[in-house]
Parts: sequence; C-alpha cells; structure tokens
Amino acid sequence: MLADDLLADKILPGLYDGLDKVFARIRAAQKYTLSKEFTVAADGLVENTVELCKILPYCRLPYPATWIEWTNDDRPHWDPEGPHKARRIDIKRHQMAPQRCALFLEQESDFSGHWKAHLFWSLKQMPDVKSTKMNGSLGAITIDTRKFISKPDALDGLGTALDARCQADFGDKFLVMAEIASPGIATRLAEYVAEDWGGEIRFMIAVLGLLNTRNVTRFEFTDKKALNAKRLKHKKQPLFSHYTLKIRPELWIARGSGAGAGDHRDLRFHFVSGHFKHRKTGLFWWNYHARGTKKLGKIEKDYQL
Repeated sequence: MLADDLLADKILPGLYDGLDKVFARIRAAQKYTLSKEFTVAADGLVENTVELCKILPYCRLPYPATWIEWTNDDRPHWDPEGPHKARRIDIKRHQMAPQRCALFLEQESDFSGHWKAHLFWSLKQMPDVKSTKMNGSLGAITIDTRKFISKPDALDGLGTALDARCQADFGDKFLVMAEIASPGIATRLAEYVAEDWGGEIRFMIAVLGLLNTRNVTRFEFTDKKALNAKRLKHKKQPLFSHYTLKIRPELWIARGSGAGAGDHRDLRFHFVSGHFKHRKTGLFWWNYHARGTKKLGKIEKDYQL
C-alpha cells in the first residue's frame, strides 16, 4: 500500500514541516484501496457533472479519518494514449508519472459530510538518488456538503466545491524558506498545487458517491495482524490492514425490459444511461439499461463519453 510506503519514508517529513503530525493522523485512519473496476467506475463519472451534482449533497465519510488509495494507471482519464487523450507529463514543470495516489479525508465537525482532504502520491521512478518517490500536495480541499443540499442550481454547488481550496496542514516553513531562497517561486508552487488537484476533486466526489450507495460497493477485508506478528519479530514495520472497495458483479449486468418494466413497456424501446437516485433509504445507482418494447419502435441515441 501507498500508506505503508509513505509512513515508512524518512525524507519527506524532513522536507515538509508538520508532516510528521499528519503522518500520525494517517496512521490512525481507516484505510481503503480501490480495486481496478471501482477506480474505472469512479473515473467514468468525473465529466458527468449532472450525476456528480446529484451525489455531492449525500457524500459522507465512513470514518472521521479515512484513507483511500488507488493505482493511477487504472484511471483512463490519466492515459495519454487512451480515449480521453490526457495531457502528457511535463518534466519542465517538475512533473513525473505517479504510481499510486491517495486521499486522506478528515471530518471537520460533528457532521460526516464536512471534511478536509489532503492528496498524496508515489512516483514510478526516483527523481534522483538523494530524493524520494513520495510526495504530497501543499494544497488541501475543504468541503461541507450542507452548503449544497438546498442549492437551487446544482452546478453552482459543484462549482463552489471545486473552488474550496486551502493550504495543507504541513509545509508552512518550507514555503517561506523556498520564497526567501528563490523570490517569486511561491507563484509557481501555487500553480503546481492547482495541477496536483486537476481532476482529483471530481474523482473524490465520484468515489465517495459510489461508496455511499447502497447497491454498488462491496468490501473485502485484508487482515495483516498475523503477518505483522512475524514482521515485528524481525523488527520490520507492521503493514496496515485495510478494506478493498469492489463493484458488485451484478451491477455490470444490464437490465432487460421484460414483464417487470411496468409503465416502461408502453414506451418505445430505448436505452437509459446509468444514473444515481436518492430514496428515503439512501443513495442508489441505476445501471445502464433497456426500457420499453420494440413493438412500439426503437429510439436511437448517441452518447458522447
């Protein structure tokens, strides 16, 4: 896990002041990893602002301190050769290909829909022999979903969420010393922070939305207790037990338009894209499915994804 590697790192806390205290909070957090299919599903929602706006008011943290990590290559939006034609890594802007990424989410009040998010990642390659593969953004995000529940325009609510940037809980002295050593660098670092979070806020909302649905996510627990007992005997750092988030297999099965379709049988045959619905019992995901009957004709639709 990235959490294991990050907290074992000795270089980054020496670079960013205050990071050791954040590490202590990460150590106590409940940890999740995203399976590939869960990561792909969440990534598939990042451009669907209509659905993101639907789920944002109902996003909640499962624990007051929650760690969620994933493999970056599992996100199609980050693949320069993929369908979304992602922007290539720009070495001139001190960018390198990330291996794994993580969100550290902490509840900010007695309401689980109010949280602060820090972003961390590991690199595929070591920048240089004196450096580290680990890093974290000097910017953070704070979101309070109560602000969006009564929004008459959901898109405005999402826009506000995307602008909820603040300073990370570490690196204050680092920024001051960097500006003293190289006047004007603070402006460039602010640009890098914005790039750190490019696409990650919407992905965070998508992940939490799927996590909060009652019919999408299944959990698989990995218990490291027995392994850690052996590691401690050899004076090795213990590893974190964690949950892996997966998509329920039945979600990938498209629904038919048989006798159980109700009034939809009186409609022409057509397909409905996947979407969220909120019920009194919680948030649910309706998969891409067929409606209507072919006897009444067929409606053709082209979706640009």
